[in-house]
Amino acid sequence: MRLAWVKGNREAPPLYERWNSFSRIQVTGDTNRPVTAAGWGMSPRLPGELALRQLHLNIDSSSGTVLTAYDGDTNAIRHLAYDVTNVAHHLRRGASVLVVGVGGGRDILSAFLFGQAAVTGIELNEEIVRAVDGRFGDFTGHLGNDPRVRLVVGEARSAIGRMDERFDIIQISLVDTWAATSAGAFVLAEHALYTVEAWKLLLSRLKPDGLLSVSRWHADERPSEMYRLVGLAAAALAQIGVADTRGHLAVVRNRVSGDGSGPDGVGTILVCRSPFTERDLARLASVCSDYAFECVLSPRAAADGVFEDMAAGRDIAAWSDRLRRDLSPPTDDRPFFFHVLRIGDLFRGVGEPGRGWDANQTAVFVLASVLLTVVALTVLCVVLPLMVSADRGAVSRAGRLVWYFACIGLGFMLIEVAQMQRLIIFLGQPTYGLSVVLFGLLLSSGIGSLATDGVAPSQLRPAALKRLATLLLAVGAVGLSTPIVLEGMATAPGWQRVAVALMGLFCLGVTMGCAFPLGMKAAQRHPEALAPWLWGVNGAMSICASVLAVVIALHSGISAAYWCGFGCSVLAAAALAMELRRPSSHRAALKM
Repeated sequence: MRLAWVKGNREAPPLYERWNSFSRIQVTGDTNRPVTAAGWGMSPRLPGELALRQLHLNIDSSSGTVLTAYDGDTNAIRHLAYDVTNVAHHLRRGASVLVVGVGGGRDILSAFLFGQAAVTGIELNEEIVRAVDGRFGDFTGHLGNDPRVRLVVGEARSAIGRMDERFDIIQISLVDTWAATSAGAFVLAEHALYTVEAWKLLLSRLKPDGLLSVSRWHADERPSEMYRLVGLAAAALAQIGVADTRGHLAVVRNRVSGDGSGPDGVGTILVCRSPFTERDLARLASVCSDYAFECVLSPRAAADGVFEDMAAGRDIAAWSDRLRRDLSPPTDDRPFFFHVLRIGDLFRGVGEPGRGWDANQTAVFVLASVLLTVVALTVLCVVLPLMVSADRGAVSRAGRLVWYFACIGLGFMLIEVAQMQRLIIFLGQPTYGLSVVLFGLLLSSGIGSLATDGVAPSQLRPAALKRLATLLLAVGAVGLSTPIVLEGMATAPGWQRVAVALMGLFCLGVTMGCAFPLGMKAAQRHPEALAPWLWGVNGAMSICASVLAVVIALHSGISAAYWCGFGCSVLAAAALAMELRRPSSHRAALKM
């Protein structure tokens, strides 16, 4: 059985299809039929008669790359010289090249075309490597067997951090995670490659005159991604000690279409560790002239004031307010590079130029709608029935318990989602972060819950206070140490990063797991049947927090979401401490 309809589109039978834990890949096309050369940013001067054999590799029905027939004759791949993503190759020859995101091998072939000395390719998805170099190896030329090529399967930041060599060119061509946001969601939309910390690492692996080449979509009216890339590059350069960042940056774009259905073209930013020389700039101008590209930013000129200020790292907040886009450089604490539409601007200026795909408006709208929906459902299904149906006297007497269960529901989920987002960046793959966090927290919190089984009613108050104090200490210690540990372990092998992540999660889970059963033991001190209501309050707040955590992270950072969870835990501890100071309702009833 195979899928026939995916994301609203009917799929043709593929030549090849494979699944793994985090993706589905398909290869389609005809190995024998020549087609027009496919490319993201092809120059309008590409000879129309060029045709070659290509296959399409699709990832999760949203991201695509191509497999190109190659038999060692570079004349058959000369179309790659016309792609704006390969501008860096025109400026550096005989270079050592690092390709991040091998995909179908296009960037490796580009290095071959320009006669580069060596290529190291990093690909996260092992199934893609198996398809390109294995199943279709005869078609692609078995790129991994070429003596100039070294293929590395793994997460890019970790793999690069373990490399000792320096490169002349590091190339990242339209590597993204739009598969999640294409469904109109922000689930797992973080990206570890487009943060200041990641670019500092990339720059550290360049030779003194090496080039970092990153290509992204470009919109004429409001090139938000390109603006943000320039600001990101300037911030990374400043953090490695570059004072005049403008002299190290250039952006070249190529218009592809302008029908409003998608991006207008592709832009490539070039970041040089040392200032661009006059020879570099002369060569860049010649390439733009020969291939009808447009240089929108260089040390000499800028197409507009936004590019100019972004390159200098100034007035970013002012331009963000003016353009109603978040242009601030993403960091590991706010790694949402593709999130440029601010939540506060969601309903402002609908219909203005640039309100389409580049703003990611659908995803922001879904997020805001889900938050409003879960809050409304909580009020309608839990709060109002609790006020109307329950004994008001009982609710009043158990008010601190209601507050306690609401706070632990909020706190647990805020902390869980924040750690999940942190670990997605740390582990380098959204599904790894998801599975490790869920496994670690569910198992450890179950152990913590089981450990409260022996707490006798007479010992409830001292036991609860002691365990809640331990919970606060654990959450605070993990929150303070996590950024330091993750930074120190960023280049460790995958299994070591998973082990470190699980250690931190177990410290959280074992202590947080005790909170709910302790609250239920406290509820037994009341004669009223409050348990179902307390379950409902806790569950409703947990659902609200799962959405609220993403909103807080997008607006203020992952750490802010985590510490909001810590604050909720403090309030919960205070509420239970005050509740346990009161005499049991059972005892009060007996005295009467």
